[in-house]
Amino acid sequence: MVFIHRSQIRMLKTGVHIIVATPGRLIDLIERKVAKLETITDVVMDEADEMLDMGFVDDMEEIMRNLPAERQTLLFSATMPRPILSLTKNT
Repeated sequence: MVFIHRSQIRMLKTGVHIIVATPGRLIDLIERKVAKLETITDVVMDEADEMLDMGFVDDMEEIMRNLPAERQTLLFSATMPRPILSLTKNT
């Protein structure tokens, strides 16, 4: 189980402009219905190649399924391997 401080949950419930989280933390917040992503307009994923190399493909796809179709998605990576190119086509 992921430990989330009460003040983090309180801030998310009152509304925030930016959420910075690891994939696992964000999925946990989504499942707890604390992070509501229906109004997200911009998604930034840093070190996308490293996250995918570390096995976070399924997690990233799960997060993307919870985002609105109309959004801007930015993937930052020092390299651009095939799995990242594939993920960009699905976002």
